[in-house]
Amino acid sequence: MATTISITPSTTTLNATAQTTVLTISSAIGGDVSDAQAITFTNPVGTLVGTETVEEALNFLANQFFVSTTAPTANTQNLAEGDLFYDTDDNQLKIYRETSSGNFEFVPIMIGNDSADSDTVDAGSF
Repeated sequence: MATTISITPSTTTLNATAQTTVLTISSAIGGDVSDAQAITFTNPVGTLVGTETVEEALNFLANQFFVSTTAPTANTQNLAEGDLFYDTDDNQLKIYRETSSGNFEFVPIMIGNDSADSDTVDAGSF
């Protein structure tokens, strides 16, 4: 016979007896999605440096990837070099990069394509 014990923060006690043979503890972060603002983490890496909560990290990552029939424009909030855009009209993944001095645009990323208007993924370009 298994016994389920519910654990609540700072109010649960557990008394083990000689009859206890296995104790399995599992946990999950409970609560509403809006609680992400209260979940902090330390030592963020990569592009997440400067974020302090799960909510900030999720918002930051969401602002780096766009999915639409039209590309974001230069005045789009948070648009930066290296951001990705999936063009649902053309079924192409594109990267926002400097194509000439001071000129930034979304360029298709294609594997094995030698055309002048796309970037070839070769693990050495970026």
